[in-house]
Amino acid sequence: MKKESNSEDEVKTTIEQFFSSMNHQDFELMEHIIAHDDTMVHIGTDSDEIWKGWDELRTATAEQFKGLQYYKAQIKDLQITVSATGRVAWYSHRLDARIKTNETVIKWQDARFTGVLEKRQSCWKFVQTHVSLPASTPA
Repeated sequence: MKKESNSEDEVKTTIEQFFSSMNHQDFELMEHIIAHDDTMVHIGTDSDEIWKGWDELRTATAEQFKGLQYYKAQIKDLQITVSATGRVAWYSHRLDARIKTNETVIKWQDARFTGVLEKRQSCWKFVQTHVSLPASTPA
């Protein structure tokens, strides 16, 4: 039981590192926590934001970081499950965020994140992520 708890804590830390890397435009940290596979996939909020493989995501992230000033995120309702083997984990959470890019501030309320991580050489790596935003409602 202790082993699972440690794994869950490690996965939680890796998820938090993802948002820290975004907030600080820390490309080195981002490189460390994402799998460098052709099969890794990240799905963003726009219809054209489907990046397959590390090379595509690296290029898109470098471009996003150019205009990004901050990405302040608050993770809510984080649920983590670690497989019986302890080598794969999946998660879901909601997120509130304030994102400033090119002098424009965007506010996310209850964005939904899901993903899968694999433990590789004692480090957890994102192999799949997906983010979606709730439908807009008239003011």
